[in-house]
Amino acid sequence: MLRYSEYDSNSLQQFSLKERKFAKTRTNLTFAFLSELEIKSFDEIKIKDLCQMAEVSEPTFYNYFPEKGDLILHYIQIWSLQVSVFAKEKKLSESGYGILCALFRYTAKESKKNPRILLEIISFQAKTKKKLQEPKLTKAERVLLFPKIVGIEDLDANGVEGIIRNALTLAAQNGELPATTDWKSFSMAIASCFFGVPILAFQMNQNLEKLWIESLEYLWRGAGGKVKA
Repeated sequence: MLRYSEYDSNSLQQFSLKERKFAKTRTNLTFAFLSELEIKSFDEIKIKDLCQMAEVSEPTFYNYFPEKGDLILHYIQIWSLQVSVFAKEKKLSESGYGILCALFRYTAKESKKNPRILLEIISFQAKTKKKLQEPKLTKAERVLLFPKIVGIEDLDANGVEGIIRNALTLAAQNGELPATTDWKSFSMAIASCFFGVPILAFQMNQNLEKLWIESLEYLWRGAGGKVKA
């Protein structure tokens, strides 16, 4: 996961001043939030503290995020873009199974640095009753975060549901799974694996990446797909 103030702010010269300011401010606020989430629960984090860290006023905060929970939704967009970059770099983006492996592998590696962030996000989504609508990343935000990645403007960044949906669409196109697959049910099974396995892994002090990949392979083979040795 990219850290606070770790991105390249010099990469935005192609964008207008308004676009640059929006990208920097929204990203600064989200990274300040992630920094706090490493040591505090979601409920303990105060907006005024985030504003001090990002050097903006509290009224300005609400111009970017209607409520605190929107910071998590924005991060999910950033994280899913990071998954897409990881999949591209590891040459996993050409198959549906590969994309799902990238989802689990990247998230597991990042969660090792601070597992509470992943657990807090899972907890937030479990407690949220309304349908979550992640704010889309602007082109300026994408370039700010990944200035050296060619084609970053076009990579997918649509959250967990989007990654799973794209992976299964590609799997269907490639014939990786039987044509008779119940895609909706299988999508739900993958999502349940993504959100459920981390809780068990951390409770049992097990290797999250290993459990995720083993669970994915089990689901994939059970659905009639093949996994290369």
